[in-house]
Amino acid sequence: MSTSPPLRKLNSHVSLLDSSRVQSPNPLHPSVILLFGWLEAEPAYLQKYVDRLHANFPTSTIVLIKADTSWYFSSESSLEKEVLPAVHTIRRELSDADRTRGVLVHVLSNGGALQLVTLRKALAKSGATEHPASRRSRLPIALVLDSTPASSELASAIQSWAPANTLMRWLAIPPITMLYTGFYIANALAGHPPVFRAIRDELKSADLLPTVTNRGEPEAIPRAYFTSNKDVITPMKDVETHYAEVVALGFDATIERFVGSAHVSHARLDPDRYWRAVNNVWKRALQKSGHGRVLASL
Repeated sequence: MSTSPPLRKLNSHVSLLDSSRVQSPNPLHPSVILLFGWLEAEPAYLQKYVDRLHANFPTSTIVLIKADTSWYFSSESSLEKEVLPAVHTIRRELSDADRTRGVLVHVLSNGGALQLVTLRKALAKSGATEHPASRRSRLPIALVLDSTPASSELASAIQSWAPANTLMRWLAIPPITMLYTGFYIANALAGHPPVFRAIRDELKSADLLPTVTNRGEPEAIPRAYFTSNKDVITPMKDVETHYAEVVALGFDATIERFVGSAHVSHARLDPDRYWRAVNNVWKRALQKSGHGRVLASL
């Protein structure tokens, strides 16, 4: 049973828990939390993340952006249109420079990362925010990357879609491979790089939220990676490689290596450790934005 107020559906992919009318928002809570769901995630599972985020940050507006398989076969313009309600919410929440409290970006799996890439493009095309770059550079922004980014689209597709039964699995691999090959060719003919390569490259950008963040300060936006030795969809080595690459680029990054949890199941295996790490990356964002000592109770 949900413990947070009901989400309001803005379109088929974007829902909103609106806290903008809270009379006394907590200055240590982000103005907006962007939660990107994994591919074809059941609403009940995503609701658990919404509930916990609302419990931790009750005065924050939460934007839930869902993903389904159609995203892989939709045009870039149609995808950007789907996330426009999220763009408008970010604009609204950050329009008052004196009340702006920053953004927490929480990405679940590669489907969620694909949505973040789409949102970045939509933000870049939407125009500048009302507050100046000097203000934007001090905004607390933090990034959570749970079970992403993977390296191989085909390997992840097989692990995601093929049945567990050995015989059925082997029978399913050829049609999955054919479907992926068709998508890969169509994507290449459209002039786009492989999806997972694009995701990995986009996640190396210091300008996480174009027109909101400062592109010249990679260390200004702390991030936390979550991975596990039992994740077969996004193997730990893929996450560790990306983590090492962004650290070498000067990013403030940490990594949580779980033992025994499956893909996007780390919060279920050890919720205390998981949500403590989420809180800690937000604390680092607050400290970097000039809040000084952050309350331990956050």
